[in-house]
Amino acid sequence: MNIDMDAMKAEMGGAFVVSWVVLGLGLGTLEGAVALAAVWMTFAGAHVLPVVTWCHMMTGALDDVEGNWLANGMRLLAQAVGAVLAIMLATEAGAIETGWAAVEFAMPETWPLLGTVAAGALWWTVHSRADSAWVSAFGLMVLGGAMTLDGGHQMGAMMADGFGSVADVAPAWIVDGLLVGLGALVGSKIDELI
Repeated sequence: MNIDMDAMKAEMGGAFVVSWVVLGLGLGTLEGAVALAAVWMTFAGAHVLPVVTWCHMMTGALDDVEGNWLANGMRLLAQAVGAVLAIMLATEAGAIETGWAAVEFAMPETWPLLGTVAAGALWWTVHSRADSAWVSAFGLMVLGGAMTLDGGHQMGAMMADGFGSVADVAPAWIVDGLLVGLGALVGSKIDELI
């Protein structure tokens, strides 16, 4: 498999900006949506957020392990590396306490789980139809409460903290990503049927 180094650099750069600047504004805010749209336009082609990558994984060729899963898995890794770099800069390599702590992982209850799938379906429909980063970013702003948008940042913080909270962060990152991605897949299938 050939690794697209330009895509990896764009993912790292975009995730760096999201962790360093955008999450401070809050992705569920108008300012956060504007900043995310600017990041997507600046790092054109980068997914930047893990939920976007998970949507690409679940709506791509599911049986194409090397092309779809491995390439997108590399994007997820690049996003975590970009977040680590931002966190190291923002905390002066751990000298500044952030108060960030992983929340113990628990499988979502039925209704929040279904809400995450529905949010993934709705957002992916907006994202895949819109020709504008602005529309996609505002869609995330509206639906962001139903899905974890700071997964790359959480993974980066966990890595910067010596992997101590991996048992809580990694399952949440995977489960939320899969649920949003499943929603994207459902949304794509519904769109094909219409």
